[in-house]
Amino acid sequence: MTQVRQFFWQAMQKLSLAKPKKHHFQGAVDAFIERVQRFPGTRRRVVTRGGVGVLVTPWMQTAVPLFSLEIARKLAAEGQSVTLLWDSTNCFGNAANAWEIEQLERVMAALREEFEIIRVDESLPASGTEPAFFAEFVFENAVQKTRGEKHAAEFLADNPALVTSLRAHASRVSELLRARPLDWLFIPGGVWASSGIYGQVATALGIAITTYDCGPGALYLAHGGPAAQFPEVAVVTREVELACQGDERERQRLRAAVQARLEGRMRGHDEYRLQPVEASASAGQSWDLVVPLNLRWDSAALCRRRLFASVKDWLQHLLAWVEKTPGVTVALRQHPCERLADLRGADDFQTLLNDFPKLGERARFFAAEEPVNTYDLLAGARVILPFTSRVGIEAALFGKPAILSAHCYYGDCGFAAAPASQDEYFALLAQALAGELPVSEEARFAANIAYYLAEECLEMKTPFTPAPTDYANWVRQSPDEIWNSPETQDLLRALITREPLVRIRYERQAGRTTTPHRASVS
Repeated sequence: MTQVRQFFWQAMQKLSLAKPKKHHFQGAVDAFIERVQRFPGTRRRVVTRGGVGVLVTPWMQTAVPLFSLEIARKLAAEGQSVTLLWDSTNCFGNAANAWEIEQLERVMAALREEFEIIRVDESLPASGTEPAFFAEFVFENAVQKTRGEKHAAEFLADNPALVTSLRAHASRVSELLRARPLDWLFIPGGVWASSGIYGQVATALGIAITTYDCGPGALYLAHGGPAAQFPEVAVVTREVELACQGDERERQRLRAAVQARLEGRMRGHDEYRLQPVEASASAGQSWDLVVPLNLRWDSAALCRRRLFASVKDWLQHLLAWVEKTPGVTVALRQHPCERLADLRGADDFQTLLNDFPKLGERARFFAAEEPVNTYDLLAGARVILPFTSRVGIEAALFGKPAILSAHCYYGDCGFAAAPASQDEYFALLAQALAGELPVSEEARFAANIAYYLAEECLEMKTPFTPAPTDYANWVRQSPDEIWNSPETQDLLRALITREPLVRIRYERQAGRTTTPHRASVS
C-alpha cells in the first residue's frame, strides 16, 4: 500500500461511515458482546508490570476498537499478559459522541472477567509538563483536521481549550505509562488523535509499539511506528539485499515484479487509477527539479518534518534557492488524488509560487486535474525532491537522484540522499544538478527491493479487518475460523515474535528465509 493508497482506503471507509446511524454501531457492539458470550476467552491474570497494553479508544463509530479487542483476546489465548487501556477521551473527533462511548462501555463491561482494564480519564494524575513532542503533534493533527497547513495555526488559535485539554491528556498518558510499565503497546493508527498521543509517549519512554491500519479486505501492521509510514521497510530492504547477494534468480524475480507494477502505475491502470493520462501522453516535459507533493493531510505525511518547519517552509526555501540559481527550473506536482473532491486539500501551492514572480517560466505548478502524468515529469527531470512520496523510490528506478528533506521510510535504504541540515540539502542539490550524484546499479537494486516490499508485501489481503463489510462477517466466526488462514497466521507470528510482518510476507512469497528469525528491536 502506498502512502496515498493507505489514505485512499481510509477516506473511502470514512465516506461510507461519515455519519452512521446509531443502530448500525449498536448492532456492531451487540454482535461483539454476543461473540464474547459465545466464545469465552481466558480468565483475567493479575500482573503488575510488563506484558502488552492494548489501546481501546472510540474511532468515529467504526469497528476499530472491536478489532483491537479481538486481537487482545487472541494474544491472551496465546499466553500473553494483556492489559486494556480504555481511553474514551475525544481528541480531534475520534469519539463521535457520548452515545458511542456508552456503547463501548457495554463491551468493556462484558470483558471484565478476561482482562485488567485501566480506565484512562481525568481521574488519573498528570505531571503538568508538556511533552517534547506535543507542539508538532498538535499542529500536525490540526493539519489533518483542516486538510492542510493553510488553516492549521488558525484552528489551534481558535480552539485554545482543545489544546489545553490535549496537553493535559498527553501528560496524563505519560504519567500512566511511567507508573504502569508495559513491554509494548498495540495501537490503531498511531498518528491521529488519541492513538498519536500513545504512540508518541511510548516512543519517548522507550516502550515498543505495534500499530495497524486497514481498508476493506486489507490490513497493514508495523512495529516501531505508524503502519501508514512503513517504519520497517528500510531494515528489511537491507536484509533482503544481503540475502540476494549471489542469487541472480531472486534478483531477476524482484526486478520483473517491480517492472510490472511500475508499468501499471505509469499507464494509470493500477487499482486506484490516479494518473489522469497514461505516461507518454504528456511526454516532452523537461524540468531540472520535480517536486512530487504528498497529500499533506494523509497519515503518511503527518509528523514527518525534519529539516524544515513545514511543507510551506520547505517550498519557500527551495523556490528562493531556485530564484537565485540562474537557469534552474522547477515543477511542483500536486498529488493526482486531489482531483477527487473528497480528498482535496486546503493548501494553495499556485499562490505560493506566485510569491516568487522573478522565477517566471522557470517554475510551474501542475494541478492534480491537469492532463499530465507524474511519470512523464519524472522521466524529463534531472533531480527528484519528494516529501515522503513513493516517487522517490521510482526516481532511483529511473536512474534519477532523489534528495529528502523529511523523515521518509526509504531514507536509510541507500538510494536516496538524506542530508542532515538545510545547508547540506542545498549543497547536495547543486551537486546533483552538476551530475555528481549518480545512482549506482547497487542503489537501483536496493530501490527495486524497497519498491517490491512496498507494493507486494506491506498490504496483507485478508477479510479480518475493522472495515464494516469485513467486520460483519468475522464477528460471527469462531476464533479457529479466523486464525487458521495463512494470512492471519502471519499476522499472529508478527505479533507474538515481534518480527516485521513485511519480512514474514516477503519470505512467504519468495519461499526463503532472509535472516534467522529474531524479535524486532523496534
